[in-house]
Amino acid sequence: MGDEQLNQASVETVLADFHDPETGRSVVQMGQTSDVKLDGDRLSLTLALTTYSAPIWQETKEALEHLLREKFPDLAHVAVDLTVCERPPEKIGEIGLTAKSVIVVGSGKGGVGKSTIASSIAYGLSRAGAAVGLLDADVYGPSIPHLLGVNERPEAVDNKLQPIVTEGLRVMSMGFLVPPGEAVVWRGP
Repeated sequence: MGDEQLNQASVETVLADFHDPETGRSVVQMGQTSDVKLDGDRLSLTLALTTYSAPIWQETKEALEHLLREKFPDLAHVAVDLTVCERPPEKIGEIGLTAKSVIVVGSGKGGVGKSTIASSIAYGLSRAGAAVGLLDADVYGPSIPHLLGVNERPEAVDNKLQPIVTEGLRVMSMGFLVPPGEAVVWRGP
């Protein structure tokens, strides 16, 4: 049972201990709370969640409402409105890739399903509403073109290769750069 004194500062303190389900960081630290209004025994606020969190938005909203009611049992009404937290892409690594998140699928052994897993993750995120790019950097036996049923060749625009777009996925693979049926010449020790 909550024993917190109900005031704006104590509400902010409780919110600071609530973590975004995706980043694991405090929603206050990340600037994801706004419009916090305490009017007597009525509390309302807006919680911004990243678009990747969309599948668990309702669960997150309910968890925050439960936490606030638990900490402040004198609250008669708690309203949490949800909105999208627009996180700008950031430069990642030395090549300056601009992305919000990177998921790497790798293994020290061949033939274990890395490409199948990578394409399944890409399709799942895409169907959940995320903008997704899939890079198949396997130089020994790129299988993403085969798995996705794509055999196009990327075009260069302003001296930059453009990804192939299939079913909403932007895809680039070493397999697009090798003529069909030819051996991958860079194999070897």
